[in-house]
Parts: sequence; structure tokens; C-alpha cells
Amino acid sequence: MKQLLKALRARHSIVAAKIDEEQRRPQPDGIRVRALKKIKLRLKEQIMLLERGETMKVAAVRSKASNFGTPLLAGR
Repeated sequence: MKQLLKALRARHSIVAAKIDEEQRRPQPDGIRVRALKKIKLRLKEQIMLLERGETMKVAAVRSKASNFGTPLLAGR
């Protein structure tokens, strides 16, 4: 999972650099800039989803670990 996040972040940086490069041109191609921005946004969303999933997994493991030594209450 960490390799996938690393790859997505690298691709996000590459796309951001391409956007900057295109915008610095004397006559930037607006359609290309918009397309690159959409790609960049999709990458950002994927990164956020994976990070959120990792955070939820860590929280679930911590929750299970903290409940491990807790005795069960009678009547529940």
C-alpha cells in the first residue's frame, strides 16, 4: 500500500510540473491545462482515499488492542 501511495504522489508531482510548464508557455493550451488539472485532482482523491483507509486501519487495530485486556461487562 505504501508503494502505491508513493507512486501516486510521484505522479501527482509530475502532473503538477506539467501544468506549471504549460502555464509558463507564451500561449498555454487551456484544454491541456484543464485535462491535466482533472488528472491531478483524481490523483489527489485517490491519495486521500488510501491515506484515509490506512488511518482507519490503524485506528481499528488500536481499538482492538485497547479492548483486548478489557473484561466484558455482565449483561451486555
